[in-house]
Amino acid sequence: MDQQSWRLRLHAELPGGEPGDVLGAGVLFGRDLVLTCAHVLPGPAEPVRVEFPVLAGEPKGVSRSAKVVDGHWVERYGRDEGDLALLRLTEPAPVTSTAVLHRDPAPYDTRVTVDGFPRNRSGGLWVDAVLKGPGGHGDEWVQINPVDFHDPDPRGFSGAGVTEAGTGRLLGIMVAVYDTPAGRSPFFHFYMIPAATIAGHLPLVAEHHMTGPRVIPPQLSVAPGHQRTGRPLGLQQTLTCWLNGDDTSWDIETVFLREDDEEADVALRTTLGLADRERSPGLSTTGSSRPGGPAVPHRGSISLAVAAAGRSREQLARDLEPEPARQLTSVVVSLPDRAAAAPGETAGLLRRLADRGARLLLVLHGPAPGLTGELLPAGRAAQWLERLADRADRLSETERAVRDLFRRLEPRVTGLPGPPARHGDRAQLWTAQLAAELEQTQQREQEPAGCPPSGSEMGVAALLQMLSYAEQSVLSALLWAEDVEQRLLAALDRMLDLRGLLAAEQARLADHQRAEDAVAAGQYRRAQQLLTEGPSSLDDVERAVAAFVATVHARLDGGSGVEAAPRQRDAGEGTAARDGGQGTAAARTAGEEGTR
Repeated sequence: MDQQSWRLRLHAELPGGEPGDVLGAGVLFGRDLVLTCAHVLPGPAEPVRVEFPVLAGEPKGVSRSAKVVDGHWVERYGRDEGDLALLRLTEPAPVTSTAVLHRDPAPYDTRVTVDGFPRNRSGGLWVDAVLKGPGGHGDEWVQINPVDFHDPDPRGFSGAGVTEAGTGRLLGIMVAVYDTPAGRSPFFHFYMIPAATIAGHLPLVAEHHMTGPRVIPPQLSVAPGHQRTGRPLGLQQTLTCWLNGDDTSWDIETVFLREDDEEADVALRTTLGLADRERSPGLSTTGSSRPGGPAVPHRGSISLAVAAAGRSREQLARDLEPEPARQLTSVVVSLPDRAAAAPGETAGLLRRLADRGARLLLVLHGPAPGLTGELLPAGRAAQWLERLADRADRLSETERAVRDLFRRLEPRVTGLPGPPARHGDRAQLWTAQLAAELEQTQQREQEPAGCPPSGSEMGVAALLQMLSYAEQSVLSALLWAEDVEQRLLAALDRMLDLRGLLAAEQARLADHQRAEDAVAAGQYRRAQQLLTEGPSSLDDVERAVAAFVATVHARLDGGSGVEAAPRQRDAGEGTAARDGGQGTAAARTAGEEGTR
């Protein structure tokens, strides 16, 4: 690619249209569109001067004025997300750029080159670098490590094109983030905003200046406005754990969906969309989650999704073995009961993909012995049963903890979530039944060779399907139970905080011989009554305690008698959040006993 046609330097625009200080770099698309980082610009409404510094046969200093295209300004949000802008030149560029962004993700540790315009470098500066993996805090960007580059002030690189060494493919643009941590010298982090992220934020670029197939085909995608992330939670949790590489998932994972289950189909599409940088609606951040719901997959955690329905072996091969070859790290394949490609042919393609290091998620609608028998280890059913048993035990333990918390809080607090049903007992029964099924299947596999065929291969495949359905149900119940537990723990923490505050302020009054103050004594009795003779709303208790605290402050500290109420905790905050709810029961009991 002729990089002289698209390398741009951005300046502030002075009165009269003259270029001022260098702001950063940019990439030219066609004759009039300029891609850069939002933070290098003075604002979405102010013009800048765009210079073409390396055009052959053109005088130095050729420049044009440019303004941001409506709807194509994305401020940096969160911590390391967004930061994109698309500008339009007020008159065409002197040359036509043929640059296009490539969706195909380059493997990590790929060598790249970046051309920026630091100060006092009239022709710019080329820097070699290496892509290292997801960077920043929002999974939208990719970390870049410069090679042998030690400039302490690299400003002028943000917005510069990042090209793959050897091929010259344009993979994204660079963003330099200046960090000033406490107690340390300031330094820069370097990232690439990849093509998929740019496509998700800037539709004009995605439509006209992007090449390569989308990560998720239309058959497995859902429009952002139609995404639903409510149910089924267990399926979403399984998908998310696999996408995020959780320790509980396997490199070749299998989920079964009933073909007529519309909710499960939407949950599958929604979760895959959250994992795709281009399609994610901005909900996906590392470690984020919703109350009563599974964690959210990291953006960029999926490299390819394939819908195999009606596809021949040759068509599937074009997706799974692309030319030119590229590294696929996490591939989701939806495999219907009836596909054009034979199961053995599909299994062969997937096995070669796995042998090259790809993780696979197989989405099946029914037993598929030809696929699961070829791709899964012989002991997968036993492994799955063990994982299910562990989750069933966790569900039973969580439900017991919830029932105990509910018994303690119900006499004193209103507005509590009701205790969940006893799904744990049912889950443990399922586990025992499936263990018996597995034992019978293993016995059939050991029958002498002369015996009539017993169909043990189909038996294993059918057992895998039952394990998948059972696990999705158990995970759904576990997520709900954990959510209720966190909400009850938050209510208990809040109640104990209010009791402790009430007791501490009453002790202050007593220390100053003001415990008989009529107003304060009445307010204290009211708050104490709500706390001990309930059940009461914690909001009412908080208002009563706040009124007493304000009076004590007025009597002893000369305040106005108006004081803010104690801050209400969010669900999961406080002790529950600090230690995940483990080992806190004794501490809460001690606090509760001490404030009665």
